[in-house]
Amino acid sequence: MMKYNFRTLNYLGSKLRLLDFIEGNVLNVTKEGEGVCDLFAGSGCVSYKLSNKFCVTSCDIQAYSRVITNALMKDFHVTNLDIDVFLSEIAKEGSLYESFLPLITMEEEAIEHKNLEVLTDILEHGSVEVYSIEHNVSHITEQLQSVWDNLKSNDLLDVRSLISRYYGGVYFSYRQAVQIDLVLEAISTYVEKDNRDLYLAALLSTASDVVDTVGKHFAQPIKARDSKGEIKITVYNKAVKDKTIDVLGLYKEWLQRYIELPRSNNEHVAIQGDYMDCLRGLSDNVRTIYADPPYTRDHYSRFYHVLETMTLRDTPELSTTNIHGGFHVSNGIYRKNRHQSPFCIKSQAPDAFKTMFENASSTNRNLLLSYSPYDETKKSHPRVVTMQQLITWAKEYFASVEIVSAGSFKHNKLNSAEHFLDASDEAELLIVCTNKDK
Repeated sequence: MMKYNFRTLNYLGSKLRLLDFIEGNVLNVTKEGEGVCDLFAGSGCVSYKLSNKFCVTSCDIQAYSRVITNALMKDFHVTNLDIDVFLSEIAKEGSLYESFLPLITMEEEAIEHKNLEVLTDILEHGSVEVYSIEHNVSHITEQLQSVWDNLKSNDLLDVRSLISRYYGGVYFSYRQAVQIDLVLEAISTYVEKDNRDLYLAALLSTASDVVDTVGKHFAQPIKARDSKGEIKITVYNKAVKDKTIDVLGLYKEWLQRYIELPRSNNEHVAIQGDYMDCLRGLSDNVRTIYADPPYTRDHYSRFYHVLETMTLRDTPELSTTNIHGGFHVSNGIYRKNRHQSPFCIKSQAPDAFKTMFENASSTNRNLLLSYSPYDETKKSHPRVVTMQQLITWAKEYFASVEIVSAGSFKHNKLNSAEHFLDASDEAELLIVCTNKDK
């Protein structure tokens, strides 16, 4: 039996190990073949799981989520031979590789000779784009200037060098970042439009696996120094582990995984958009809504901003922070004006939840709401709303509100060992809201 369990990203709060639990509870209130909406699709694993038995409408405000979910649910006619032909085009590295050669060589020699000073400077000052804005002086200034000059003379200061220029050295090795850019350019040049989501999704999964950060998220680069300003040995250990991964080899593996996935005959659609726009536009066949909104102040757009930039390929303006009276590009090289979900904002969350409850109830749909409790006596990030508040609001709109537990389960942790946040033993609950029998 095909289980339709598949991991696409290293994702904060992933429901991968809860898929059977979620599917079973959706089945309790929804007939096979009916429509289900995955309202905050994220990494796409829930949408893909539900696509086996239901017609799924997947929605998320982030563009990368739509790409991945569509790649999971749509049936593509791509063969291993197609992949080989495509990869043969990428192998022609050309002027982008040559432009970045001073930084590529320097970084690889630093890894080979365990030069922590240079590796730290790369993490702290290695973005070519940030250097072009701030002109920070470091051990690698000469190489940064050389690469900038190369890009300018080769007319490559555009989307063709986007990931290399913004994130090379910081989130990926320079070689890896160049390879990612080459894949992105090849997708836009050689892949038919109908197949691009498949090729791009595989690249997003690859980037998630190779990124050189704690937890494999993109929330912030490796913190190279301890509280005393001393360089951590983890700078070298992580560089050896992550920055030496062959992007093209791993990308081929991810492409093969995606094309070999089983896909159902049900009709599915993946949407990028606001949750309320999605709810208002749902087709009549959608019987049940599954919602897993963010509950803490941690905005998901910060954890996956690099994936969003890869998807949009739009040379974003970078956010700044005020440090000692001066404005500097944020250490995470974040996109300016990143989306902030109202569910993450304490003053906005109550209205957001109530509006969602009201819409689901007024359209006579079931609503299954995921909630991960936290232990208030420990250091877990508090939720902006409590379970009791959710239950109270739900009962204002639904005749039946039932709480179902998945049992003991712990989510992937967010931070490094010294910053781990404990999860409650009651790790996942579903608030099942209905107005009539199945």
